[in-house]
Amino acid sequence: MSFIMTATPLTMHEVCGFSLTDTKHVIQSHIIAMFLPSVFSGFLMKRFGFGRVMAVGAALYALVVIIGLGGQQLIHFWGSLILLGVGWNFLFMGGTAILPQSYRANERFKAQAANDFFVFGSQAVASLSSGWFVFSFGWNGLMYTALPFLFVALGLAIWQARREIISL
Repeated sequence: MSFIMTATPLTMHEVCGFSLTDTKHVIQSHIIAMFLPSVFSGFLMKRFGFGRVMAVGAALYALVVIIGLGGQQLIHFWGSLILLGVGWNFLFMGGTAILPQSYRANERFKAQAANDFFVFGSQAVASLSSGWFVFSFGWNGLMYTALPFLFVALGLAIWQARREIISL
């Protein structure tokens, strides 16, 4: 998520020439889309299961790439970033909820530390490299680079959903 989110204002303002106001509104909308679904995402996970909601989040990421590859107009950036925010919420909330189920009580501090190191380390690398990617490979190159990570997220979410169905 950080990879695309960090690259968007650079692409919009520096590459495509959008105003800072347009760029700001896209990022503001994205931030709202990241956190507003928290009001109901817990209910959705309780009702449908973590894996299914996470799979929807990963599917929204696929739509992000499709819309992002569809053009570089304001609507493409705005639509992509809204879906990116909602998808992130579903994946992050689901991952946060299932993490404590994946280790024994005596491993909780090490497991949480390893998870946080991986999450924040990968976000740092994604954020720091996104500008270079945009200026080296363009917006479409950035979208294509996101695909392998999208497929991994989708695969893991489907795997989790199947585990939940089998355990019923």
